[in-house]
Amino acid sequence: MHYKEELTGLLKESLKEAVPALVKEYGNENITVISIDADNTTGFGDDYSFTLFVNTEENQDRRMKDDDKNPDPWYYRFCEYEMYIIPDPDNFDKVLSFLNEGYASNMDMAEVYECIVNAVEQLRAEKFFDSVFPHDILIAINGSEVFDAEELVNFIVRMNGEELSKDYVENADSFI
Repeated sequence: MHYKEELTGLLKESLKEAVPALVKEYGNENITVISIDADNTTGFGDDYSFTLFVNTEENQDRRMKDDDKNPDPWYYRFCEYEMYIIPDPDNFDKVLSFLNEGYASNMDMAEVYECIVNAVEQLRAEKFFDSVFPHDILIAINGSEVFDAEELVNFIVRMNGEELSKDYVENADSFI
């Protein structure tokens, strides 16, 4: 169990570096969602990778305008593949080393995501996101290959609280 606490700590450190870097990169737009994805492809000893997704009001509006059919605002707000994609951010090097080079490499995806959720919960409790953003943003996980919709919704509520998660929860059928 010690390795989960260690991973949670490393994830917190990584997010404390990554989030301000995202603000620097995308801060000229109004950031609304940051989503975290962990992947080890097959779960049979493949190396882990991390991807961050960032959505902004401006990106959502552009994507919706490009959809000449019937654009669903919730899909364009919360679907990671409609967001800016940051594969293998440098800020996660320590996390990746921990997961790929030792006893923690035997962790399954559910355990890794639980550590991500714990790290975000702790950062919320410390008011970290409030110190970086002038408004509330949703922190999500892209774990639909690991969890069903109900489990994902529960994680989102844990990381963000019920009020901030309301749109995600009420419209999850549009993007999960």
